[in-house]
Amino acid sequence: MNTSKKAERTKEIIGICLDCFVEKGLTVTTTTDLCNANNLQNGGIYYYFDTKEEMVLACVEEAISRIEQGAFGIAFEDIQDVANMMHHLSTLADELSPVMRFLVSVCVSQEYGNKVKPYLVQLAGRYPYYTRKIAEILGCTAEEVEPYVHLSILALNNYMIFNERALFLPQIEAAKKGLMQLAKRKG
Repeated sequence: MNTSKKAERTKEIIGICLDCFVEKGLTVTTTTDLCNANNLQNGGIYYYFDTKEEMVLACVEEAISRIEQGAFGIAFEDIQDVANMMHHLSTLADELSPVMRFLVSVCVSQEYGNKVKPYLVQLAGRYPYYTRKIAEILGCTAEEVEPYVHLSILALNNYMIFNERALFLPQIEAAKKGLMQLAKRKG
């Protein structure tokens, strides 16, 4: 298999493996399950990954990517209508909650927990970029928008992990109110 086809197939396998981990759970999913889900012969997954750990970490990256792209894609698309944006983020949180729970299960596992930290640090390192971009769109400073961006991220994370609207709604409403005030200043 040539390099580009293998890379393409590896990306596809990662998505399928993530879905399998989400459905069955980190500790219950076997490499046989992953091979079956990908229509590979038993052990065939090791053509694409050297170890199960490498596969799990690739799934962590994919989980982070799905959550990040989904949330910030909505934010950039709907920022002019903050109420609609928050509604879409709530819907996204419902959809991606199982993916977030997989991510948390990896983070708290003794086997993988420390190995995941660099991915989370990289993600946190991208927050200033998103903050600046949202500030530009709203016509305010990054310092003004930063607390609301972080509060929104916290609210989404809490909701996706705990699936508890009572925790989510006050946080997201506070973020919405602050962002709407900043948007009104521009308008």
